[in-house]
Amino acid sequence: MNYTLVNPDIEAQLTEIKLKIRLSMNGIVSDQMIRNGIIYKNNFGVSIPRIKEIASLYTPNHMLALQLWNLQIRETMIMSTLLEPVGEFTIELARNRAGSFNQIEIVEQACMNLFCKLPFASVLCIELVQSDDLWSQITGFLLAARIYESIHHNDLLAILLRGFILSATSDFHLYKAIAVCLSRFCRKDKETAAYILEEIMALSSSTSTGQLYISKEVKQEILFLNNL
Repeated sequence: MNYTLVNPDIEAQLTEIKLKIRLSMNGIVSDQMIRNGIIYKNNFGVSIPRIKEIASLYTPNHMLALQLWNLQIRETMIMSTLLEPVGEFTIELARNRAGSFNQIEIVEQACMNLFCKLPFASVLCIELVQSDDLWSQITGFLLAARIYESIHHNDLLAILLRGFILSATSDFHLYKAIAVCLSRFCRKDKETAAYILEEIMALSSSTSTGQLYISKEVKQEILFLNNL
């Protein structure tokens, strides 16, 4: 028989956090999210600023973050990304975590709060965009958009190529993530922006919703950059 050792301090913190979440719940927001198709196992409708405020009361701890994630509550999963120590979050954990995502909000929070701070972030986003898993691909492109300044040229080209290959997708979150990534890459340098624009022009006459969206967003970004 296997036994799981329970850390009393972690359990006490979990109890406190769950109580704070319940006291901060907003049923109206939760219902609105459900009506918009944003469905979690459990969702208390707590605002992101309040989640961050609660998280700030606790010291980052890997076991605490893991327990929060395992609760599969919207608020505790977001808080997990805030309380996970970067030095203890391995690439294996990051791969597994990305493969478990099924809500764009969680992807965005994980990329912003945790993944972009990992020392292997560039390697991770390359792996994720090459994955056959939809949510891993979405995560990879959004992560690449956040760390574009630190991505080496060859890796950047590999991500761009993968983005063009997947651009005909009908999945809204994926083609939006690709558009965000390509638009951000245009800020890297003029040569990169010119290359992207040349490739994007070929998508302008496409009948694919995804490709048309990406083309429009990237062109708007380049226009904005040229007017700076």
